[in-house]
Amino acid sequence: MLLICGTFFLTFALGSNSNSSTSNESGGTSGSTNNKLSTYKMNEDIYITNNSGKYRVKFTSVKETSDRNQFSDTKADKVVIVEWEYENLTIEDDLLVSDMLNFKLYDKDNNKLESYPAGDTKYGGSVGKGRKTVSSEAYALNNSNNYIELEFYDNTWNSKPDCKVLLEW
Repeated sequence: MLLICGTFFLTFALGSNSNSSTSNESGGTSGSTNNKLSTYKMNEDIYITNNSGKYRVKFTSVKETSDRNQFSDTKADKVVIVEWEYENLTIEDDLLVSDMLNFKLYDKDNNKLESYPAGDTKYGGSVGKGRKTVSSEAYALNNSNNYIELEFYDNTWNSKPDCKVLLEW
């Protein structure tokens, strides 16, 4: 157990640098140390560069589902599935982009969304250099707005996001 925790710490705390930068397809770059946060929309490529290398993330869809979990204590007026793809462009080690490690979601009223145990989700796992995958996760949304603001963090332990993504459907 100690070995697993130590490996996790070394991989994510030390492997990612807080000096990461984001850019879009046209090559525009915004570092996390800038005051202005880069903003992206659904289906826009986000390129992240850090000390380990470069990778691409794209949030591709938000879909409502009627799937409900009778054993969940999480209140959900509606449940949405957020899907994203990621590609390891130049990082020698495996890449994992996950909601638990890399982003936080908020509704239009600035309430943090909770994950919801729906069955329509996919765990993409980690991918090696030159590989890509798709993941999705379900979230409880307790208003009628079709809007989510996602804060993306290259490094889990950063206090400020590297960019934000506006998801509207």
